Amino acid sequence: MLNQRIRNTVTVRKAGPNYLLIINILILILIGILMVYEASIVYATQRFGNRYHFLFLQSAWMIAGLSVGYVISRLNLEIIKKYAFYLWIINILFLVFVLLPTPFSPEVYGAKRWIYLNPDGLLPVIPFLGRLSFQPSELVKFTSLLYCSTFLTSAKVTSINEFKFLLKYLGIVGVTVGLVFLQPNFSTAMIIGSILISLYFFAGGRLYYFLVGLPAIIGLASAYVFSSEYRRIRIMTLFEPDSIDKSSTGYHINQIMIALGSGGLFGLGLGKSRQKYAYLPEVTADSLFAVIGEELGFIGATFVVLLLVGLIWQCFDLAAKSTTRFNILICCGVGTWLAVQTLINLGAIVRVIPLTGIPLPLISYGGSSAIFLLMALGLVVNISRENNTSDPNVSKRVASGSSVK
Repeated sequence: MLNQRIRNTVTVRKAGPNYLLIINILILILIGILMVYEASIVYATQRFGNRYHFLFLQSAWMIAGLSVGYVISRLNLEIIKKYAFYLWIINILFLVFVLLPTPFSPEVYGAKRWIYLNPDGLLPVIPFLGRLSFQPSELVKFTSLLYCSTFLTSAKVTSINEFKFLLKYLGIVGVTVGLVFLQPNFSTAMIIGSILISLYFFAGGRLYYFLVGLPAIIGLASAYVFSSEYRRIRIMTLFEPDSIDKSSTGYHINQIMIALGSGGLFGLGLGKSRQKYAYLPEVTADSLFAVIGEELGFIGATFVVLLLVGLIWQCFDLAAKSTTRFNILICCGVGTWLAVQTLINLGAIVRVIPLTGIPLPLISYGGSSAIFLLMALGLVVNISRENNTSDPNVSKRVASGSSVK
């Protein structure tokens, strides 16, 4: 008996992750670092006097994200589930704190989205890193996904109390999304809402409730969009581009179209973008894919899109192979996260939806977005490791609780 337990333990420890998943993640990260560097050379030289400024920072964020993601990929999932609620509560407190009038959460461009760890006037600048900050709204994608997956896993739901359970779940979603919405950060709130609502249906919830509430969701979203002249003009830029002044309101999308059109089939060549010479706004962030299209052409841009689609597919494929509800929900949630964020970014780039400022996953410049997404992907790698184990006590566990149906 003791020998059998030892053999089972060794088997669990030797179980490897899905290496194709890891390779896909690493390729996307390397492409992102390279393209952030290529796109930022002009701005980094002019603003910081160092062409490698964004290269160093993006590399640092990715190394930090990979390190934390690796630790999460090795943790016991039961321990992660145990502390999911507390992580979510701490994050909610962060979201409340960022709305308060403190030096640590200044208002930038009319929004309060960042918490600065060493704010100007209080603490000194950190050498090479400058002023460190993070977005609680990016972290809450991870913590709310974790907590809601745990919540739906442990639920004891029948047809009698399903509506009461749904109201309780919508309360969790409403608090999370509402605090992000108040920053205001409508696009990120929409992404978080999409992730958390989709989890309910992946857990077996009935689509009926969503269809009933859909008109109200569309109505509220439309009222919010058209309540501001700034947002209304963005919509008009999308649907009536010829009537918009391309030197002011329509400038950003016009420069994106020029970049994509200049790339052609094979691109101008790596490092030969013309739009990065102070023509294209947010060149390292939400506009980075335009530089990819300009330098690498249709073929290079398609290759990047296929890598992202492959990563999304791998998440849902792992969900299909998982045998516990928690694992299924985590993989589906991360897959939805990647899919919605990719669709919003690329949709804005090709002028299907208005520009929103959402980064392209693992490609665009940004510390908060990359680190917290890599934490979530660490969970997916952890689940792939569990799916690969031959220990029946690990790979054949049944999800606790009944279906939400």
